[in-house]
Amino acid sequence: MEKTGSKLTNLTDEELVSLALEQNQAAYIVLYTRYDKGVRAHIARYISQQEDIEDICLESFQKAFSQIGTYNPAYRFSTWLYRIARNTAFDHIGRKDREKSNLPTTSISEQLAEMNEIPATMHNPEDEIINQQEYDKWIANIDKLKDDYRIVAKMNLIDNFGYKEIADELEIPINTVKTRIRRAKAQLMKMMEVSDELL
Repeated sequence: MEKTGSKLTNLTDEELVSLALEQNQAAYIVLYTRYDKGVRAHIARYISQQEDIEDICLESFQKAFSQIGTYNPAYRFSTWLYRIARNTAFDHIGRKDREKSNLPTTSISEQLAEMNEIPATMHNPEDEIINQQEYDKWIANIDKLKDDYRIVAKMNLIDNFGYKEIADELEIPINTVKTRIRRAKAQLMKMMEVSDELL
């Protein structure tokens, strides 16, 4: 594994956030890789459709990374990230559906006030080891995607462009962007799983 990947994946969340604030794109990728599965599992507690989970997961990371300057190191990064994911899932469900399902309907500001009550249970040391091994493969696999998917994947996952920004930049419909990102991410997950089996 390259030294850069090894060094970055050995850093704490707080150290990675500091690098991300300095516009270090690789730090964003490590944070994404470290918490992707956990965020997805967290969202799955509220959302059942796989396609929606994928969209909400991407949107959650986009929100977190665009607001990373507001992260308070007094709390665990995972706590902050999972709260954003939960809020994004609730936004998706909609107030009426929330009331029907008896899910909380509190505002984001109220939820942020109780942030320290959320336990960070989705992350464990075993994931850390896996993520260190996966870092270089993750970058390499993005480069292996077909042109259409590779371009949007790099713009969204590495450069942190939003759906609308990518649509405007590439002059394609926003739904096309969402579809390509979802498919690119699905392909990346499959590629990573195959690589893991070969370890």
